[in-house]
Amino acid sequence: MKKIYQILFVGALMVGLASCEKEKFTDSIFVDPVVETDTYTSEFDQWLQEHYTEPYNVDFRYRLDDSATDPNYNVVPVSMGMADTIAHLALYLWYDVYDEVAPEGFLRENGPRIIQLIGSAMINAAQGTEKLGQAEGGIKITLMKINQMRTNDIAQLNEYIFKTMHHEFSHILHQKKTYPKEFEQISSADYNPDGWQYTSDVEAWQMGFASPYGGSQAREDFVEIIANYIVKTDADINKMLTEAGKNGKPGKDKLERKIEICRTWLMEKWNLDLDALRAEVQERQSHLDWDKIMNLEF
Repeated sequence: MKKIYQILFVGALMVGLASCEKEKFTDSIFVDPVVETDTYTSEFDQWLQEHYTEPYNVDFRYRLDDSATDPNYNVVPVSMGMADTIAHLALYLWYDVYDEVAPEGFLRENGPRIIQLIGSAMINAAQGTEKLGQAEGGIKITLMKINQMRTNDIAQLNEYIFKTMHHEFSHILHQKKTYPKEFEQISSADYNPDGWQYTSDVEAWQMGFASPYGGSQAREDFVEIIANYIVKTDADINKMLTEAGKNGKPGKDKLERKIEICRTWLMEKWNLDLDALRAEVQERQSHLDWDKIMNLEF
């Protein structure tokens, strides 16, 4: 029998989170950054140092460190070529986007400290779930299944990488400044932490969730609203809202209320315009200029 795997994102709330909320990351946490010059990856490592570590205070990791992954799962390293391409794409479609629309220094202060690439997904066959991303205590974002990406397929890149990044980053933001309780009340009776993976997209939409996983619990609902709203095209959003309201279903009204709460929260708490962020993403992904994206050789 064919097994259908639903996508799973994990936002790990860690002990000591309260102290993270007060800590400022304006100074580099990488005290003595060293790029080894005698390895075949030295030019790429230098490029990452110049374009990630120095401006954004983030350690972009592509080498596989077994101690940093869950021992209950088997994973494989990301290929050098995919690490190169994803690093350029993430700079163009994520970091540069926030630089355009967010307050100055926003990512340096609030962004993840570590981005880890893993070549494969983590699959839990018993649950029928596939873990594609993980955020740990507002510090680290892990992106998985990188080796299987088609870099000319923006829909796939969004589903497995950029939606994941917006999803996990939204976890980091709401761990620092909590979202309104009224958001949880909209769908309080419909959250299903154990059975969400058996829900179709349309069923989820009609209940007021942007994705089946959004129906698992309130905090996942919140970040899935933000992530899907940012990366989905106008046609995708219109389809979701239309299907959500068919046959008198309450999903359209719930989704629109949730989007508005997210929009207001981002502006009031972070001085971040959700619609400006979405517009910048939509413009860039609809006119991907590979020469511009990959113009920094190494």
